[in-house]
Amino acid sequence: MKIPALSRLSRLKKLALILIGLSLATLLFLWLALPRIVQSQAERIVAEKTGHRLSMERPEFNPFDLRLRVPKLRLTEPDGKPLLAFDELLVDISITSLSQRALVFDAIKLSSPEVTLVELPAGGLNWLPFINALKDKEAKPDAEMLRLYVHSLVLAGGRLDFADQRTAPGFAARLEPLDLNLSGLSTLSGDTGQFKIAARTALGAKILLQGDMALNPVTATGTFNLEDLQLAQLAPYLKSVLSETPQGTAALSASYRVGNDGNKLAATIDQITAKLSVLRLPLKEPAGAVVAIEQIELQDGRFELAKQELTVGAVRIGNGKLELPKIESPPQFATFTLENARINLVERLATLGQVKLTDARVYATHDAQGQIDLLHAVKTRPATPPATEPASGTTPWRYRLDALDVGNLNVVLRDTSVQPAADLALENLRLKVAGVTDDLTAPLPVRLAFDIREGGRFEGEGSVIPASSSVDFKLKLTDLVLKPAQPYLSKKAHLTIADGRFSSQGHIGYSAAKGVDYRGDFTLANLRLNEAGGDNLILAWKTLESRLISLNAQQLKMDELRVDGLNTRLIIDKNKNSNIKKLIKPAAIDAAPPAAATTQHGTPAFRFDIDRIRFRNGAMDFADHSLIQPFGTRIHKLRGSVNNLSSRPGAPGQVELDGEVDEYGLARAVGEVDLFNPTESMDLRVIFRNVEMSRLTPYVATFAGRKVEAGKLSLDLRYKIKQRQLQGENQIVIHRMILGERIESSTAEDLPLDLAIAILQDADGRIELELPVAGNLDDPQFDYGLIVRKTISSALGKIVTAPFRALAALFGGGEQADSIAFEAGAAQLTPPEREKLVRLAEVLAKRPGLVLALGANYAEADRVALQGVQLRRAVLARAGQQVAERGDPGPVSTRQPKVQAALESLFAERIGATFLEALRTGFLRANPDLKEEGASGKMISRHSGPASERAAPGEDSTAQNATQTSGADFHGVLFERLRATEVVTDERLQTLAQTRGKNMIEALKAAGVADERLQALAPEASESRDGEIPVKLVLEAAKTGSKAN
Repeated sequence: MKIPALSRLSRLKKLALILIGLSLATLLFLWLALPRIVQSQAERIVAEKTGHRLSMERPEFNPFDLRLRVPKLRLTEPDGKPLLAFDELLVDISITSLSQRALVFDAIKLSSPEVTLVELPAGGLNWLPFINALKDKEAKPDAEMLRLYVHSLVLAGGRLDFADQRTAPGFAARLEPLDLNLSGLSTLSGDTGQFKIAARTALGAKILLQGDMALNPVTATGTFNLEDLQLAQLAPYLKSVLSETPQGTAALSASYRVGNDGNKLAATIDQITAKLSVLRLPLKEPAGAVVAIEQIELQDGRFELAKQELTVGAVRIGNGKLELPKIESPPQFATFTLENARINLVERLATLGQVKLTDARVYATHDAQGQIDLLHAVKTRPATPPATEPASGTTPWRYRLDALDVGNLNVVLRDTSVQPAADLALENLRLKVAGVTDDLTAPLPVRLAFDIREGGRFEGEGSVIPASSSVDFKLKLTDLVLKPAQPYLSKKAHLTIADGRFSSQGHIGYSAAKGVDYRGDFTLANLRLNEAGGDNLILAWKTLESRLISLNAQQLKMDELRVDGLNTRLIIDKNKNSNIKKLIKPAAIDAAPPAAATTQHGTPAFRFDIDRIRFRNGAMDFADHSLIQPFGTRIHKLRGSVNNLSSRPGAPGQVELDGEVDEYGLARAVGEVDLFNPTESMDLRVIFRNVEMSRLTPYVATFAGRKVEAGKLSLDLRYKIKQRQLQGENQIVIHRMILGERIESSTAEDLPLDLAIAILQDADGRIELELPVAGNLDDPQFDYGLIVRKTISSALGKIVTAPFRALAALFGGGEQADSIAFEAGAAQLTPPEREKLVRLAEVLAKRPGLVLALGANYAEADRVALQGVQLRRAVLARAGQQVAERGDPGPVSTRQPKVQAALESLFAERIGATFLEALRTGFLRANPDLKEEGASGKMISRHSGPASERAAPGEDSTAQNATQTSGADFHGVLFERLRATEVVTDERLQTLAQTRGKNMIEALKAAGVADERLQALAPEASESRDGEIPVKLVLEAAKTGSKAN
């Protein structure tokens, strides 16, 4: 029995020894041989399968404590580029692996690992060739997950070099040190472990990833933190939009949950918070632009992978600005906030709750070329079209913004196209827009309000349709100060805006088809325009307003335009230029031509209609310094209306205006006129009443060289224009005009105004004149002022050159009483001439300012008549008849023998008997039918006689005997020859003339003319007319006429 037992014991010992030996052999193999085999086989397999190079120092394995150490491993690409390297790998396998039927590691530690990860230019990672080479080429069914449990996994002092060669010049980053701590990592169902990954980039960014992780099923929860990330590290990725390396620091934190949801990966990133500080981004487009932002914060972010949805609680951007080249004041803002954003990648829908922009400032400059520097600076080059077009079936992105709120925005637009530069400054601008969506046909509610820095406020509310650019808006503009518009006015006129405020309230609409359409009211209050460089008023009013105005691209319509307190000045300088003309600056050479009735495309030009313009309490100062003395007057209390003010052809306006001139004068205009084409249609009556004439002295002095002491002027002017033909009727009434002293004037005409006034002025001191004016307005020589002046001068000239004709025209009758006719040699008035004097006396009674000067005229006909009287008296006395010493001796007849004998006797005595006989012989020869020279005879008296047969005394008539006496009365010839021998002195003729004047004066006195209004002129020789001697009458203005008036 012992032998079998011993035998079994022996066998057991042998088996134990064998097992121990095998164990020792195995341990020795694992300890000594396995590391060499692992080293050699690993290097060989890597080289053969992948072409890569793997090198390591000899691994160490301790079979007693199941610890593996792999030192100094290095894996490189075939060309020697590094992939992986570490100083040491320690793997501590737990003995519990057997009992737990799982691979249990007490600890795994990797020291100083260095990993190189490169995105290749053609795409893909530098690790892919190595991994793909080690994969089995035959697909294998999914194996059951390896049962694994790691108590502690530590990666210490690691380094990750990352490079992206897909962009030039490439991107490179290094994470160092990279530390990983993982505990409780398990593939056993329900087991959860903790991990922590900490890393730092080469530029100091800190990365911390930590949380819980399970591998069966795969789940992970935890947090992620990134701090101090310098944006310069991301420059290669931003080079398509950035011109230079960005500046700024980024931080990011989030919590996450990752796991399998069936066969799908489920991941949620929550509590996302990001922060960018001191951000500076140099942009490629626009060139030279830099975005500078003090801080960007993202709060309460969330991303769900299953829903492909990102939500953000808020994004806040603080103190941002856009720096642009050549822009001194860049656009900037204090706060930009985006709240409640939601972006769904599946639905391609972006929903934004609210966007707020506060305390922003925009400054722009408009130059003379029409460019706005800010718009020009942000102008970018056309974008390069994408290499591939999006798929036709791709759903377009949709978006919605619940509310846009812009607050306290300040905008300044400086216009340097005018000098000095003009600033339009909008302050406290508030803009609210609701419901902004990708549906551009939906109306957007908009509210807008802002203050104008220099004065004024705008408020508006309405809607905008982006697709059609349609606007429907209610607006209110209050007290807009006009002074900032000064540079624009200075560009056109030498005027200064001293005051003025504009207000309007109404409804504005816009559409592409109809353009702008505005309906509302407006008020332009307290306007005052002064002459540039001083305080001289040019135009002012208290209010200019309309309660209903309609304005669009085609027309302007107003029901009533009220002008209250109009005040203006019209001044003519010494060079006859008006202040208005001097105020308007010359238009540029390339100025646009006047607007035509229609546009080039045949569409109607802009038209406007104003039903009524009502004036109240207006005034105008007028001064004329071009005269010999300055003239000035004031029309005030101007009131009335202009109806139907329209630019439509053939639509004349009705004018009815009243005003007061100086203290007691009246001005009025009534009629119709096409105010936009007055030279085609006008029927206007302008009336002035009771205008003080002493104020008109400068005009009278300039044109007539006289001062006006007193008088009242009334004008009734009516102008009719039809088809550019002017017909004017001017009625002038002057009351009690008194002329003063003469004033030297180089432009004055020599007009005897005293006489003209005396002729025209009636007993009540009233002068009435009618001056028609006519002309063709197309005549280049047409000058209305010159025509009126010539008309007045011509009328006055005719009056003073033919005063009696003017009086005859005034008082009727066709006779001209400018002379009284006397019979030759007589001083007595004939009844017809006496009647003329009586009528003249009646006229003088109606013209108290006239003085009548009566002439004392004589003529050679008086001498002949008086010679005849003397000769008839001598013939009758020689014939033996008794004759009175004075008066007319009566007629003589050459038929009477005694008269014949007396004539022959006197002829023989005075001229000579020889000449008498020669004359007789010649007479008989010339008249052979007469048997004797006394066969014929004639009556010779004061009214008849042989006056046609004259010969000078002593003239030799022998040679001309036949022609002188043929068919004549021989004794009549003797009478005429004897008459010439009668002596009548000039003194006797002057006495005759004086007697005539005295007789006329007596006749006028008898007719009621005062003695002081009659003057006798000195004797004066004149010509006879139709056998009578006209004695002239001269009308003069009385030297005391002004007082009389």
